[in-house]
Amino acid sequence: MSTPTNHWKLGLFVIVGTTLTLTAAAFFGTRSLRKETVDYTSYFDESVTGLEVGSPVKFRGVTIGNVSSIDLAPDRRHVQISYELGVSVLGRLGLAAGHGQHTTLPAPPDLRAQLGSTGVTGVKYILIDFFDIKANPAPHLPFAVAKNCIPAAPSTLKSLEDSVVKAVDEFPKLAADLGRVLEHINHLLSDVDEQHLPAKMTGVLANADRTLNLLQTKLGQVKAKELSSEAQAAIAHLNVVMSKLQNVAERVDGERGVLTSVQRASDGIGDVAAGARGFGPELSETMRDLREAADSVRQLADTLELDSDMLVKGRSQAVRR
Repeated sequence: MSTPTNHWKLGLFVIVGTTLTLTAAAFFGTRSLRKETVDYTSYFDESVTGLEVGSPVKFRGVTIGNVSSIDLAPDRRHVQISYELGVSVLGRLGLAAGHGQHTTLPAPPDLRAQLGSTGVTGVKYILIDFFDIKANPAPHLPFAVAKNCIPAAPSTLKSLEDSVVKAVDEFPKLAADLGRVLEHINHLLSDVDEQHLPAKMTGVLANADRTLNLLQTKLGQVKAKELSSEAQAAIAHLNVVMSKLQNVAERVDGERGVLTSVQRASDGIGDVAAGARGFGPELSETMRDLREAADSVRQLADTLELDSDMLVKGRSQAVRR
């Protein structure tokens, strides 16, 4: 049977144990929930409807923090969005520069923050990604910006809206230009009708068709085989004539030709005449005849060289005369 003292000690132990347990749980729970973060800010020149405090902040689709505050910028035109980025997440992704409270997210020139939307629900979030600098230059803000600032880029919906508005503004000009083009086309069609160009074009095409048909008929009537046979026969006859002319030339000129033989004979007679002066006038007359014969043969060779077809077509009228 327990005494009252033992009950009191047991109750005190239970109360102290419970208190210590709750205190430890609260301490470790708070420590586990508390994370080191680094604050960044972006300024958006558009409506941020649908974006709430606690909305995710993503780097190329990977969540790296949450929105901490939404407020108007000093110029009352831009919306100032502040967000906390987890130091551990930045370190794990290799995006952190520095350590502890001095951790920062390096911001290269083409890094931008954009307002994104999830699916059909329209839940907004902040997307940090790389954009083309020429298409998305860093905006010039008329006020001092926060230390850690990432320039904002227009959202896809904002860009589409701007394009639609610009296109709508261009409609009157496009309509006027279209009206002028249609009027010019009407004038051209009127000129075509007045000059009866369709009928003329039809006649030209018909004439061209008839010409092509006639040409095709004439080409079909050409006997290619006969033409080829006649051409081959003419070439063969020409080859025979050229062979004969070559033979004649070789007989007239060359080492055994007529000219060479006459020259040798003349030289021999000259030698004989030099040794026999008694023959006198008769030998001189004979030598003159031989020279005339040699001159005639030489003239014949020159004529053949100038007119190789003379043996085939005969002497010209000028020679006959």
